[in-house]
Amino acid sequence: MRIGDFSRKLAIWTTGAMLLGSVALGEPVTLRALDGSVSMTGELTSFDGQTYVLQSLLGELKLSKDDVECLGDACPEILNVDFRLAGEPVLVNRLVPPLFEAFGKVAGLTMQRQPSEVPNATSYDFLMATGDVFASVDVPAVDAGTAFQALLDGDSEIVMTRRTVSKPEAEKMINAGLGDPTSAANQIVAALDGVAIVVSPDNPVNSISLDEIGRVFAGRITNWSVLGGPNAAIRLYRLDDTVNAAGAFGDVVFSGNGLDFSDTAQTFDNAPDLLAAVKGDPVGIGFVNIAALGAAHALPVRRTCGYLAEPSAFAVKTGEYPLASNVYFYHSSLRTSQGSPDRAEKLNGFLGFVQSPAAQPAVASAGFIDQTIGVMPIEIQGRRLINSILDSQKDATFKRVQAAITELAEAERLSSTFRFKAGIAQLDARAVGDIRRLVDYLVTTDLTGKEVVLAGFSDAAGTASQNERLSLKRANQVLDQLKAALGTDAENVPFVTFGFGEVVPLGCNDTPEGRSVNRRVEVWIRDAR
Repeated sequence: MRIGDFSRKLAIWTTGAMLLGSVALGEPVTLRALDGSVSMTGELTSFDGQTYVLQSLLGELKLSKDDVECLGDACPEILNVDFRLAGEPVLVNRLVPPLFEAFGKVAGLTMQRQPSEVPNATSYDFLMATGDVFASVDVPAVDAGTAFQALLDGDSEIVMTRRTVSKPEAEKMINAGLGDPTSAANQIVAALDGVAIVVSPDNPVNSISLDEIGRVFAGRITNWSVLGGPNAAIRLYRLDDTVNAAGAFGDVVFSGNGLDFSDTAQTFDNAPDLLAAVKGDPVGIGFVNIAALGAAHALPVRRTCGYLAEPSAFAVKTGEYPLASNVYFYHSSLRTSQGSPDRAEKLNGFLGFVQSPAAQPAVASAGFIDQTIGVMPIEIQGRRLINSILDSQKDATFKRVQAAITELAEAERLSSTFRFKAGIAQLDARAVGDIRRLVDYLVTTDLTGKEVVLAGFSDAAGTASQNERLSLKRANQVLDQLKAALGTDAENVPFVTFGFGEVVPLGCNDTPEGRSVNRRVEVWIRDAR
């Protein structure tokens, strides 16, 4: 649903109800009229949030929850809420409030927090101008595993997490008929996050690897000389777990190696205080969200083959910075369609809002990186040129590098970057939202005398000619999807596609992560040729 459609429909929608937990179907319950005048006992065969279906001696009975009360251990507990978002505490505490506030403004409603009947949860009411409650939403703060289980059990319609769903979790959902949670239909990238490693401007170290970062903050590397710096003890500064960067940072640098933060680190609950401490300490090192970096001195992250990745919002948006993560909203059409049509429309309206341009200022205000399209001219993208020269792949000849740079000279790159699964021309799940945002950008940008370049690139697996063909196929696939999304507006946007293969790498081809970074289609705008 488009946000405009959602706004127009708000005036006629009404508040519904939902189940707190799964229904014990086939168990005996008693349904009694609210005035106590009559009751009926039988097996509860279904409940959709509005209507009980009871199998009794008189046959099948359908009774509205508004006319009866349910008695018995098998009765579903009902809360007067439209839907719930179960999510990690940092997302519940920092991202949800500004998103809900912005959502309410678009809908012409006032957001109000209320006590929740659910443990570790906050309830949000959306009020109409009359003061009446238009909608109510419960937001439990739980760990990611519990959140995914809530979606599986029917205790939540939306899951908010900074990690992707695991393979066992995904298999359980598929087997339960909830669909594939990793599909573009069920997985939404709601926000981006990135972490910068900060040191004092007086520190001579000029880069650091992911492995070194993990060992430094775990207390395994304790002297700057190991990193090419002075013979001096390293002093650690870190954000606590209530701040965006802390969880995302630990997930990346400690993943799978059994490490954790050193007890010697001084902990801060906000980025400005940490940045001030690091700036005044020549032997200090810390980390903050890129959104809070400002003019602080940050170290580029060195990849396994020597390529350097600069910490910036643009690099996070293009997917080229390794200390980055996505904020995911997972859902299932089976869960979002349960209950009354009004409730389902509200829920899907909110999900549509999360993906809309109207949500992006709220994302940024929460300290995350929004998904608005950024622009960067090629003359300030020196790293990609250096990587082209450093690249030692035998097929990446200077002639091929020269051809790519010639086509992109004097062009501006957009942050929209489309990536693919290994060996095939299949876009990843994030591409759906990126296509929508790019279409909005193109139809609202004056392209007079310009053309849009879709530049395909590959990893180094295969021969140069094979990679060029595959990268061109990927560029043309993106073109097809853009034209389909543009509709009749496609006639007003001049496109040109190229397949450059493995040249101009942005990641190291000796790692799966690096090869994934290199399988991409970039979007550039240049003067028409």
